Amino acid sequence: MKTMIKRVSRSITQLWRFARPDCEVSIHLRQPLFLVAWVVLLAWFILMPNSLAITGLVTLGSLLLIGYSWTRWLAKRVTTQRVLRYSAVQVGDELEELVALDNRSLLPVIWAEFVDRSTAPGYSISGVRIVGRHKTEQWRLHTSCSQRGVYTLGPWDVRVGDPFGIFEARQAYRQHTEIVVYPPLAALPPEIAQQRRAIGDRAPLRQPISADTINAMATRPYVMGDTLQRVHWRTTAKHDDLFVKVFEPEASATMWLIPDLDATVQLGEGADSSLEKMIILTATIASRLLDQHLAVGVILDAAHSHTVMPQAGSAHLWTILRALALARATPDRPLAQTLIHARSIVSLRDSSVILTPSLDDEWLKALPHLSGGSRLGGVEVVLLDPLSFGGSIGAEGFRAMLSEQGVPAHVVRQQDIRPAPGVYGDVRRWEFKTLGTGRVAVMQTPRAA
Repeated sequence: MKTMIKRVSRSITQLWRFARPDCEVSIHLRQPLFLVAWVVLLAWFILMPNSLAITGLVTLGSLLLIGYSWTRWLAKRVTTQRVLRYSAVQVGDELEELVALDNRSLLPVIWAEFVDRSTAPGYSISGVRIVGRHKTEQWRLHTSCSQRGVYTLGPWDVRVGDPFGIFEARQAYRQHTEIVVYPPLAALPPEIAQQRRAIGDRAPLRQPISADTINAMATRPYVMGDTLQRVHWRTTAKHDDLFVKVFEPEASATMWLIPDLDATVQLGEGADSSLEKMIILTATIASRLLDQHLAVGVILDAAHSHTVMPQAGSAHLWTILRALALARATPDRPLAQTLIHARSIVSLRDSSVILTPSLDDEWLKALPHLSGGSRLGGVEVVLLDPLSFGGSIGAEGFRAMLSEQGVPAHVVRQQDIRPAPGVYGDVRRWEFKTLGTGRVAVMQTPRAA
């Protein structure tokens, strides 16, 4: 008996809710008055049977049955696909998606409403479409990415229903695609572009050191005294003689970048704000240091472990760019506290670059924490001039004060930071040409994903 009840309950549930391989489907009654009217007519017919009651009962019952059958049939036979054709890489790139509404049923889709839950700013596939029976409707959506960040395309819902508007089927597509819009790089101001390979007075040692590293760059014949741990067995087998690994030299100091993410000191709005310019400058300096084969780390918020640990190699730039794409300024991140907490991460051999628009001497008092109270030869400061961002005070006086304390400092103005297009590849836009036959040909597309 219990088994039969469960089967009946499951069957009733499947009338209104079921799963497909690509989505979850639920059927809803949009116009409950139809059902209420049918129940009233049924009661009328039972209490006082007459031709008018039976006519209304059959008519409304037929509409309910047709509407439900139509909606359920479309729910099983209509499919939506989203294909990301071109994905953004940096701010200013094009994002394009191909959306297809495929109707494999014998019934036309009178209306199909898209409800998009994508998080990309200014981008959505929401709208209403119509497609005939056994037909596929395709369209493209594209936008220019104006904000850095990590976004998702999807999930989304598609709602279809019968011509009478009595029922609707909601197809919930849970698939989503993550896209990362990286901050662009910029041409460094001459004063910073010509800086020494090391920060402060610490020159990176580019000679082999006795400690084993993890980056083997070549092999050489074995000589007496070499440890067997360095034997490269593949080369040894090939030459029938012992060969050992030659490890890549390491720098004597790790380079840390510390952007100031205190919202209370930021100036300006949008792409020309001090925050966005500072993020671009941080990414550019990181790229430059990695090109010099140095290990680079980024401290975004040491107190809450928002840190990119230092590594060398060009591939590490993407890790840094992703962290910077997500960086947000908040009021609870004063630079002084960040520098104090950074002491547990930055060693005495490391060098640091601090980027900030703040002229508050509170964080200046915290600088010794980066060097354990010793001299500040491994610390350098990049000041974003508040005057150029709409502030009332320039940074030259503060730079002079830093210089008196032995801290090298550079003043960068808003106009000095100009994003370079096409850093990760050519940034292109859609270009079309109408041929003599009337056909439209694509002459140029954005960078492929």
